Amino acid sequence: MHVLVTGSTGFIGVHLVSALVARGWQVRCLVRATSNRTPMAAHQVEYVVGSLQDQPALRQAVQGMDLIFHLAGVTKVRHPDEYDRINRGGTENLLTACVEAGTTLRRFLYVSSIAAAGPSPLGLPLTESDPARPVGPYGRSKLRAEEAVLAYKAQLPVMILRPSAIYGPRDTDFLQLFRAVRYGVLPHLGRQDLYVDLCFVTDLIQGMIAAAESPQGLGEVFFLGGACHTWRELGGEVARLLRVKPREIAVPRTAVLAAASLADGWARLRRQPSLLSRTNILERIQPYWVCESTKAQRTFAYAPATPLAQGLAETLQWYQEVRWL
Repeated sequence: MHVLVTGSTGFIGVHLVSALVARGWQVRCLVRATSNRTPMAAHQVEYVVGSLQDQPALRQAVQGMDLIFHLAGVTKVRHPDEYDRINRGGTENLLTACVEAGTTLRRFLYVSSIAAAGPSPLGLPLTESDPARPVGPYGRSKLRAEEAVLAYKAQLPVMILRPSAIYGPRDTDFLQLFRAVRYGVLPHLGRQDLYVDLCFVTDLIQGMIAAAESPQGLGEVFFLGGACHTWRELGGEVARLLRVKPREIAVPRTAVLAAASLADGWARLRRQPSLLSRTNILERIQPYWVCESTKAQRTFAYAPATPLAQGLAETLQWYQEVRWL
């Protein structure tokens, strides 16, 4: 099996490439010239250097592929328009390259995000039939990319996967929570519990591969989640693993948004992406990022099985081994 992976040097991409190589599949990775390939040094993979805006490189990358896992995109930008240019526009460029190259693809899997669907307005787990209500430019760009993918379903064997919040070794977002708790602080945004569907990265990878191998689901959208937890529950489990009793601090949402606005202004002056973007914060403070994966379970036997305690323990062990924590 010949497989192209875009976004292969990212958190999920590295895990995916490792799993594909372990299956004996031939893996090709589209990487930027500046991409850090160190995490994949142990794997025999082929590289095509280019970006989602480089049409000749895209045509070279897709040639002769059986499967394409399209993970590449941006989550932090200098200007909101860049989300759409890269996440949607780059996806359209890749789809166009597939058609122009005359590929005989078995499956084109676009790895989107629960952000494309938006948070649940009533707290009930979202299903694929619920209307999409993204709350920020990132989520809207992922939804537009999904629409671009579906526009090609008469020409290409496309499928869209929407992962929930993913954690595990190599993740940098959850690392910040581990560090805060280690220093005795468990922050909460506001007083209301925030509910989120959490999925361990190896469960996600197994689901992605199962989707790729399934004869069903062409032209459809699937949530890939794990289990619902509150951020307070998540923080408490991290504290238990670290054997600390952190002080819980409720940070007013207005204060966080004000700080994010200042950070955005400073980032614009420096012409760099903001590390504390107001638009990203607006997404994070939504109370219900929850979905159900029944459709994926029914269609290609998706079966996330890693309990939160086990997943966090494995994540902590990796952080400690590489001295991130």
